[in-house]
Amino acid sequence: MDLIDLRSDTLTRLQPKDLLNINYDYISDDCYDEDRYVKMLEFKIADLFGKESALFMPSGTMSNQIGLNVLSNPGDELITEAGYHVCFFESSQTSALSGLVINNVRSKHGILTTEDVLNAINNKARWSDLYATPKIISIESSINTYGGLVFPLDEICHLKMLCNKKNMHLFLDGARVLNACIAIGISPDKYTEHVDILNICLSKGIGAPFGSLLVGRKTDIDKAKKVRKWYGGALHQSGLMAAIALNKLKDYSARLENDNMNAQYLGAICSQYCQLTHPVETNIVMIKSRNADNLVKKLKTYGVLATAWTSNTVRFVTSSNINKEMLTRLKLIFEKIHKYKEFI
Repeated sequence: MDLIDLRSDTLTRLQPKDLLNINYDYISDDCYDEDRYVKMLEFKIADLFGKESALFMPSGTMSNQIGLNVLSNPGDELITEAGYHVCFFESSQTSALSGLVINNVRSKHGILTTEDVLNAINNKARWSDLYATPKIISIESSINTYGGLVFPLDEICHLKMLCNKKNMHLFLDGARVLNACIAIGISPDKYTEHVDILNICLSKGIGAPFGSLLVGRKTDIDKAKKVRKWYGGALHQSGLMAAIALNKLKDYSARLENDNMNAQYLGAICSQYCQLTHPVETNIVMIKSRNADNLVKKLKTYGVLATAWTSNTVRFVTSSNINKEMLTRLKLIFEKIHKYKEFI
């Protein structure tokens, strides 16, 4: 019987059709700016988000780091929520690579608000330009650490107005932003209209094997291309990966909608036996556990793979690998665990 692998949507498997209709004459050296598939992918993503330009990157972390770099100077301040990826996973890189000072905020419900940002600004010495200058507000959607919550569009608008007043930039870590857009029924260009620059990951729910894109103004993306070279992220024959990504983007909407629906079903199952950390809005389900490591080990004995996110939370992520039959099996497994009081 197949494993039920709910560790991450980065484990989404390729399908034979993803390798069809690839014209190998289009694949060349992107460092010479000659790969047609890379150009097509960058144009498609820029158009999808209503931005001027996009740049193909090896990873989401590199995309985040270069995006923050081009919006700032060493010693500038980045204001973000403590649970967002750029702080939760990337605080060292953000400081070491761009010299940014991270001012992290603990928000009430995982949503960074204008009030949070103003408090972060006003709680430090600002009476001289010798101190750190707040330069970037960084948000995330969907929000991984907070159970896949969608960052509200109205709050994005409010943060952008604050950025305009304070001469700051708004950055979006949108690794799973398409899941967020589908969840609230809004187009990607409308949702990210007020964002200066964003990262979009291809190897999560979209299911491509590789890469992310940085998307924004042409002037920023031109700078990013230079920094990508410095960081060793300029790849020669990346066209095959771009071609596969283009194939995966053809039907992404239906697949991500199904992933979100399966997560709703999974959340309903989980809520019968344990407490959710947050409402299920996209393709992530996070539950509370007295001992996350023990629960993950117990689930593995039943053929279910999950992630111990913290010592007392377990994360499940749906993807196109997961179907309703698997989740029905999972319900029976949860019943066994609950019956023998193993939900610890």
